[in-house]
Parts: sequence; C-alpha cells; structure tokens
Amino acid sequence: MNHTMKNVIRAIGVAAGLAAAVWALRDRMLPDPLPPDESPPKFRTGAPDHDDTNAPASDPDDLTAVNGIGPAYASRLNEAGITTLDDLAAATAADVAEAANTTESAAAGWIDDAAALR
Repeated sequence: MNHTMKNVIRAIGVAAGLAAAVWALRDRMLPDPLPPDESPPKFRTGAPDHDDTNAPASDPDDLTAVNGIGPAYASRLNEAGITTLDDLAAATAADVAEAANTTESAAAGWIDDAAALR
C-alpha cells in the first residue's frame, strides 16, 4: 500500500472515531427537550369533531357492521338517505344496489344482514 492510501485510511478512522464520540456524548451536548405547549391535534387524540350529547354511547346503526359494507359503501348509502339498519332492512335490493353502485345480489345480502342485526 502506498503512503497516500495509508493516510486516507487513517483519516477515515479518525473521522469515524470522532463521529462515534459525538454520538456517545450527544445527550450531554443537546438540551433537554421541552414539553409541548399545545395539546396534540384532534386527529391524534381520537376526540370527536363535534359535541353531540344526544347521541347514544354506541352507534347501533353503523352500516359498516353489516358484512360487506365498508366506509365507502356506507357513505354512498348515507348520501342516498339509508342511514340506519332499519332503513337498510326496509329498502329494496334494487334501490340499495343503485345507491351503493353494487350488484343486487350483494344488496340483498346486506338487507338480510341488516334485518338480522337490528
């Protein structure tokens, strides 16, 4: 190995040693973190966006409780005026299929599940 290569390797070793020393002493060099002044945003706390004191503690009319209905289908059904399990159980398969943009056989299954859940 030539002399220049040895000096490069030596410099890399010194830099790595300094970096390791800084890493080991970082807690002594940095100030203690300050506690946050503000409360975290609502999306992190899970707090509701509105205060609905008349709402029941549990939501038995959550349409996503029906097998096969996710948030997107529930949103489509709510926009069409089907907001409760009773509404869903009383609707026709054709109306539910049109509102949710799905097949009538899937809608019929949802109607049967909603009737069983209510």
